Amino acid sequence: MEVLESTFEEVYPIWNEQLWPGRISKIENMSSLFWLQPKEITKNHSIFEKYSPTFFVIKEDNKIVGVNSGFRTDDKVYRSRGLWVKEDYRSKGYGKVLLMQAIIQGKSEDCHWIWSMPRKSALKTYEGVGFKKRGKWLDKGVEFGPNCLATRQLIYK
Repeated sequence: MEVLESTFEEVYPIWNEQLWPGRISKIENMSSLFWLQPKEITKNHSIFEKYSPTFFVIKEDNKIVGVNSGFRTDDKVYRSRGLWVKEDYRSKGYGKVLLMQAIIQGKSEDCHWIWSMPRKSALKTYEGVGFKKRGKWLDKGVEFGPNCLATRQLIYK
């Protein structure tokens, strides 16, 4: 299985129709959520001006079977967002491969931490590549929850 770099335009239909069907809030190429150590999440709209996202796909027979993206939310903090694997391909390691690609990208951008907001059903995949759950499950005001904050240290200094 090979991970390819992609574009928001290619990933968007998957996010819109598969990962977040019926989503109320607008799907953008990045989210303004920002992780402040140790457990607080807030909004920071300036990331849209400072950073650019990277999109990843796995294809089988030229059809997308997995997606993920990543982007900085601070100079040394990277976020993995939008992990999705087609149902027939789940439990085969595709999710872990896509998360590892975000980890590699975060490291290549000299980030010290990576974070995400996995659903309860996906946490095991994140833990399988070294993420740790932080705090409680968040369900109030979350469209596709419950979610939690999960983090992984990338560079140990």
